[in-house]
Amino acid sequence: MPEEFKKYFWDTKFEKLDKKRNKRYIIARLYCYGDLKAIRWIKENYTNDDIKDVAINCRNLKPLVANYLRQQCGLKKEDMAYYQWTEAMNYEYWRANS
Repeated sequence: MPEEFKKYFWDTKFEKLDKKRNKRYIIARLYCYGDLKAIRWIKENYTNDDIKDVAINCRNLKPLVANYLRQQCGLKKEDMAYYQWTEAMNYEYWRANS
């Protein structure tokens, strides 16, 4: 992974990241915090199936990223852990009772 992406992994030992073993984490982090160069790097280094796997299984996406990946991967909200998790959080309950 290019050294310039180290800034996107501020809470991780960058040199210990493994491109294959940590692919979900890397893809999600770069989509959420990276720039266009990072997104291009993802598309050059990971398959569409890898990206779709992140879209389906990652709960910690940003809302804009979740929606983008949903559209790009042709998924329904109910197929994605992000939307299942946010629904389960019941934000309206917390807003009304805070």
